[in-house]
Amino acid sequence: MRQSEGLTQYKLAEIVGCNTSHISNIENNYTTVSLNLLLAIANALNTSIDYLLSEQYDNSAFALDHEILRAIENLDIEKKKKY
Repeated sequence: MRQSEGLTQYKLAEIVGCNTSHISNIENNYTTVSLNLLLAIANALNTSIDYLLSEQYDNSAFALDHEILRAIENLDIEKKKKY
């Protein structure tokens, strides 16, 4: 979303008052974010907090689906027949 708004991590960090590594960690789900910072990010991206959170949920659901498919692919043939 940040990229579609034409913002670099550096520029977004500058706008919301944090450092670039914190933005990177937020985007990669390595850290939590305060409500105040989440609101600042939503404002900078011209969107709402609920949209940002729903996008994060969608990405997490996609990642989970990918992990499940990878686990199924790694099952041997006999186990696959059971499922």
